[in-house]
Amino acid sequence: MLINSFVTEQNLQAYRLCWINGRFGSGKTSVAYMLARHYLEDGYRLITNNRCIWADDMNKVLPREDGKLKAVIILDEGGLEFKANRQIEMVAAYAAKMDVIYIIPSYFPPCRAAQVMTVQAVFNFKSAAIPVIFYKWRIRIGGNFDDKGFFLWWQPKEIYGIYSRNDPGARSEKIVAWITERTREFRARWGYDDVSEVEEKGGEFEGFSDSVETLSETVDRMQALPKRGRRR
Repeated sequence: MLINSFVTEQNLQAYRLCWINGRFGSGKTSVAYMLARHYLEDGYRLITNNRCIWADDMNKVLPREDGKLKAVIILDEGGLEFKANRQIEMVAAYAAKMDVIYIIPSYFPPCRAAQVMTVQAVFNFKSAAIPVIFYKWRIRIGGNFDDKGFFLWWQPKEIYGIYSRNDPGARSEKIVAWITERTREFRARWGYDDVSEVEEKGGEFEGFSDSVETLSETVDRMQALPKRGRRR
């Protein structure tokens, strides 16, 4: 059971992009499914690259009459797939219109455009024989942190048996190709192709943009290092 998760779920609904970071084996994927469950109970479909009893066959997930997919997409270690801002921006721009929520539990960071909302486990009380994990979340827009908060997960074992870490589902690259194609179909259906020329021109700067992003991430890591006092 998630405690104090109402604001977290509201932000996930609003921003549609969530990167769950942390070390290997820290429960990133487990909490991703726990956050998704709220939406699955509300009729959302689930597309994931894990073998999961909640998952739908992406080839059978078709747009509804209003053109919306109404789906949650969990890409375990998706940071390896979403490395270009242009790639994530194209699908994220239509996430709300298509009613899609992206959750990326990954040790490796995705591109900065996919880091609007971040979630991280801060402390697991298991060592104190208390079945609770403390999580913090942050919203970052334009390089600044605009909001932050926390939630607790009581009895995390409740998710055990829902998915397999060793038995893969659909391959990550196939899911990315699938959602990219669904986005193109949505754009064509609702007449968004008229902006494609502008977007294609912007693509000329993709390499430069990614280089700037890499530099920015390097600066972030340097700023996170402890500062040493001057020698006298």
